[in-house]
Amino acid sequence: MRTILTLALAAALLAGCQSQSAGDAADMKTMQKTVGRERLLQTIGQITPPSMDKSVMTQSDEQIIGWIKQIDDWTHQVLSSPVTGEMDKYAMEEMRTTLMQVYNREMADRMLAYFYRRDDRLGTYQANSTKAMLGLRSEWGKYELKKSQPDASKYRVSLSGANVQQDLAKSVMQHESEYLIEGDRLRITEFKTVS
Repeated sequence: MRTILTLALAAALLAGCQSQSAGDAADMKTMQKTVGRERLLQTIGQITPPSMDKSVMTQSDEQIIGWIKQIDDWTHQVLSSPVTGEMDKYAMEEMRTTLMQVYNREMADRMLAYFYRRDDRLGTYQANSTKAMLGLRSEWGKYELKKSQPDASKYRVSLSGANVQQDLAKSVMQHESEYLIEGDRLRITEFKTVS
């Protein structure tokens, strides 16, 4: 009886060690694919941010729409720059700093919180789903732009797009953004697209 009990105890201990070992191996695999600050800088350094010169607001509707699409595309590239979809806290800080070239701190933080979740156990950040990250990335057939300046310190832009499919089903995209004027530059305080 004592031998059976000893064997059962040994088997339980061995199973516990193996599952711990499997967990450690999974953690090690995750840490190997985690992008650090240096690697992120190599990728982000190749992505040119859009011009944030306030003179863009005096351009034609088509030019402003093109510029908003540039911002959308740049943002997508920055947010998806960790090719493995996972980064450490130093890379996360670098991504926030990069986003703040175009967005204010609050908007940059909101984007990061939407696209990444923190793994408290490992201290890393993992991308949520990469499904259509930003709505302007699709091509829309017709755009309508409304621009306003509620006060001397900001602009608001409302952009809607429609796309009629062959079966005459119509899909609609609605974009709202707000730009704070800082000297000769603009900084985005709101950038939201729903489709």
